[in-house]
Amino acid sequence: MQNYNSQQIFIVINAFLLLFIFIAGGLNKIANFQDTATYLETKINEIQLSPIFITSILVTIFYFYLNIYIQRNSLNSFLLSSIVIAVSIAIIGIPFLVYFKKYLNQNYSKAFISLIYDSAILGVIGLLTLGSLVILYSLYANSYKEYAYAATIGLAAFTAMTILIFHFPTNKSEVISFTKNLSILGGLMLLSQRFV
Repeated sequence: MQNYNSQQIFIVINAFLLLFIFIAGGLNKIANFQDTATYLETKINEIQLSPIFITSILVTIFYFYLNIYIQRNSLNSFLLSSIVIAVSIAIIGIPFLVYFKKYLNQNYSKAFISLIYDSAILGVIGLLTLGSLVILYSLYANSYKEYAYAATIGLAAFTAMTILIFHFPTNKSEVISFTKNLSILGGLMLLSQRFV
């Protein structure tokens, strides 16, 4: 049996506190699945493509590419390729949905559009719950570091998308949520360095 020192237990407890909001968020999305999908659709429809918004998306993509590029020597190249592709598609998908929302509404049935949002929410639920559990297990057992790194970067990308879609700082009422999520993003990026 492996002996755990007080520092390792301290790290696991603090990581749990950081990840608890993601686990609870995933469970909440399961309980309120349809409401969450409807809310996501409403927020996507409200987004206006401004230069600030597009610049924020490009900076976010650049940030994740830079972070993964720096770490590429120590991780499996297939895993890195998967992270880069998933993060890019997810973040670039925001302006795609905004730009084509009128086209989609006119030319496709409500069921198809609903399928897009339901699929996004299912992916989020999996990332929030399973990703958080993988990170906690990796910290506890000191194994599966590549998966924990991918989950941490995935949660950070999710947090960045949450900032861009729901808590953009140009809306004065979202400034507190923006700074809170920015702190969580920083904590996740710091935590990701533990798995390198």
